[in-house]
Amino acid sequence: MRPGPEVLASFGASADPVSLPGGRGTAWRAGEVVLKPGGDPRVARWTADLYRDLDPLDPLDPLDPLGSLGSLGACRDPGFRVPRPLRTVAEDGATGDWVAQDPLAGAWVAWQWLPGEPASWSGISPFWPSLIAASRAFHAALAGRPAPPWLGRDGSQWTVGDQVAWGERDPGSVLAGAPGPLAAQLRSLLAALRPVRLPAQLIHGDLGGNVLFAAGEPPAVIDFSPYWRPAGLALAVAAVDALTWSGADPAILDQLADQPDLDQLLARAHVGRLVTEIISRRGNPDPSGLETVTRTGEPVTELVLERLPAGRAV
Repeated sequence: MRPGPEVLASFGASADPVSLPGGRGTAWRAGEVVLKPGGDPRVARWTADLYRDLDPLDPLDPLDPLGSLGSLGACRDPGFRVPRPLRTVAEDGATGDWVAQDPLAGAWVAWQWLPGEPASWSGISPFWPSLIAASRAFHAALAGRPAPPWLGRDGSQWTVGDQVAWGERDPGSVLAGAPGPLAAQLRSLLAALRPVRLPAQLIHGDLGGNVLFAAGEPPAVIDFSPYWRPAGLALAVAAVDALTWSGADPAILDQLADQPDLDQLLARAHVGRLVTEIISRRGNPDPSGLETVTRTGEPVTELVLERLPAGRAV
């Protein structure tokens, strides 16, 4: 749904909004402002607070929604960029909330527009080393931050996939709803899991399509998807997504060789993605979606299993 004039005015945006590609097709750009549906306002406000705190380059009042746009690069380079969240602006110029309410479309949030494009992960992408470096810098900045109290409680397919992958939810119902060959892939992966004794922290669990690259700028990390897992899982998920959906060369894993417990993280990343796909397609009378998941997932399953000893699920 397109943001209405009241939402645009709330964030001080005057340009005509243009739909942005990627994601779920719900983001709009109006000049230097990107507007997106806010979803759960509690989550939206927490995410805005987090990204405000992550921006070490903002020398101005954090309540100033527009005056510091474009200031990135003025101070030290942390190895990544983040878009600045924007607050609503009242008619008298006073700043307000991170969330604007539309009577028809619900909650909206606004972010600084940053230059950059997502990379293609086909083959061995020249952007892959930059993604690795940006992820490590970004997650170093996140280290020590607490998990929000609502994390892992939404029951979404992404949360269920993550919890199955980490032994926190029984996979029985998911396996029962999967076609035989896909269920067999999952069983083999689950049987090869072993404990991962790495510290958990706040991570971005969907990096692959949510890092923007622009010449002369550090990568920009957008659309935060919070999970409480080892930091290395973020790159494992990005690698699994690239291998599954983008035709990446398995040689990209060589550049992650220094990651502790890489193979176990890859297995969990792949389990989480397969479970998510199964749940999201549950009840769809067209079987072609799960057939595609089975076909694209099989070579990744074989690759991961070749790197792991067989065993029983944990």
